[in-house]
Amino acid sequence: MKRVSKDDNFYFLLVALLALLFCSAVVQQLDIGGQKSVLALTIMCLAVSIMGVNRQQTLYRSWYGLLLVLASISGAFSFLDQFDLALVTLPALLFFLLSHTYNALKQVMLTDYVSKNQIVGSICVYLLLGVSWAFIYLIQLELFPNAFNGMEKKPWLDNMFEAIYFSFITLTTVGYGDISPALPIPRFFVFLESILGSFYLAIMVASLVSSRLNQSDQSRDVIVEQNNDEVEKNRDR
Repeated sequence: MKRVSKDDNFYFLLVALLALLFCSAVVQQLDIGGQKSVLALTIMCLAVSIMGVNRQQTLYRSWYGLLLVLASISGAFSFLDQFDLALVTLPALLFFLLSHTYNALKQVMLTDYVSKNQIVGSICVYLLLGVSWAFIYLIQLELFPNAFNGMEKKPWLDNMFEAIYFSFITLTTVGYGDISPALPIPRFFVFLESILGSFYLAIMVASLVSSRLNQSDQSRDVIVEQNNDEVEKNRDR
């Protein structure tokens, strides 16, 4: 089996995130009574994404594993009607996503060489931001039942895809208006996400283009130097 390296680690994360988004949409549309299965899918997809963390980063992998175990145990109680540990499960998943976002962003930004893996990583960071903010909105719904117009206070799994949908609509500053914040604190996080989404695209594109140009200049200099060396050798002959 091929070992995960820094040259391909973001592919695991991208696949896990896309699987999570697609599966939550399918369950929301085709299996109205099966939203609880989304939790298992979420845990599985995020567990797969840990494969994208370099095996040498033991601390990160252990931290991710701890958060997933906590989310799994607390989430299992959600299948029992007498227990509601949403305010344990949601923060655990949120911290997992934020940790992943920080680790991915650091690896994408702190590089002088732009590869396909870095481009995939920048996409992963954007998706992670959207999913992370969805969990922030779900936490607010647990704290403030009337936090949003268009999203009723229900078990968080029933609102998960709606929160993801609203988060990405906000992140991309589309703003359809079918869901909107009704209280000051949710409104703060909404405009913060809008600002973050706009600035991320501008900064990330500028950074990748700049690194790519520097990379091209360095490659050109190396080629010129190699040609000059060959010319010198031919003269000596």
